[in-house]
This record gives sequence, structure tokens and C-alpha cells, in this order.
Amino acid sequence: MLRALLAILLLSTAAAAPAQVREQPIDDLAADLAFGICPLFLAGQLSLTGPELAQRGFGRTVVKQPHPRVGEMSLVEAKRPDGSIAFGGAAGKACTVVVSAADRAAVLARLRANMAFMGLDFQPTANVGPELPGVKVETFKAPVDAQTLYVQLVQAEVPTATVAAQLFAMDK
Repeated sequence: MLRALLAILLLSTAAAAPAQVREQPIDDLAADLAFGICPLFLAGQLSLTGPELAQRGFGRTVVKQPHPRVGEMSLVEAKRPDGSIAFGGAAGKACTVVVSAADRAAVLARLRANMAFMGLDFQPTANVGPELPGVKVETFKAPVDAQTLYVQLVQAEVPTATVAAQLFAMDK
């Protein structure tokens, strides 16, 4: 089921991809990345330096940083008039979209609203990670084949106000 969903997303993304950089508000871009592009990244079907991200204004510089759960994350970034956005993760393990924008509430609202577009029955669940001061995490899960797909919507204030969407799968 997950492979079929990913194939459909890949075909629709490729068919809709114009030759120039897409102009869309940062809240729409964040939701597009989290629920349209992250599944491809998780399946190992997307390069951080490929056309799908370049068309959305991302550069080709890949920054690597350590991550306590997945080892190392690789990210690309796009600076925009309405904020900055980073995309990446660890292919096959986790995908993350991090947004720093003046209208963080709009980004968070769009992420919540667009989660349903994945066609999965996401339900609220307890956070699967440690509690961190100054960080609010909402966790949702949905069954996919023999795994559970988690979506975490994260709000943090440090060093700047950010919203992140993290997707990862775990065995049931």
C-alpha cells in the first residue's frame, strides 16, 4: 500500500512540475513537502539535489548534522521572502520540514489541515520521544502495511520561532 501511494505521488509530482521555481506561500510549500514529497524521500525515491526540490527553490548545498534517533540528517534550504524552509532527513528513516516564518500559526494550521491529503487515517497519539523544555509536540499515527507512520508537528521558540513536520515509520 505504501509503495502504491508513493508511486501515485511520484507520478503526480512529476506531471505537475513546471520548468521554473514554483511560487507558493510558505505554509502551502511546507504542507506540499511534508505530505507530498516526504513519502518519496522516506522510500529512497528522491534526491535532495533533484529537480523536485530545485523547482521549489531549494539550493544544491546539502548540510549534514547529527541526530540522536537516526544518526545523521541531511538538509537543503530555501530562503524566501516569507521565511526560510529546510527539507531533508535520513532516507528510509525520517523526513523533516523545518519552517521559520513570521506567520508560524498559518504554517501549523496548513500542516494540520493537509495531513488528511495523504489518504491515511491519522489519529492523535502519545509523543514517542522525550519531552523538551520550550518545545511542543503533537504526534499522530496511521497504520501502513506492517508499519505505523508517525507525523509529529513540532513548535519551538529557540533560536527562532519554528514549526517542523517530521515523518517516520516504525514496525508495529
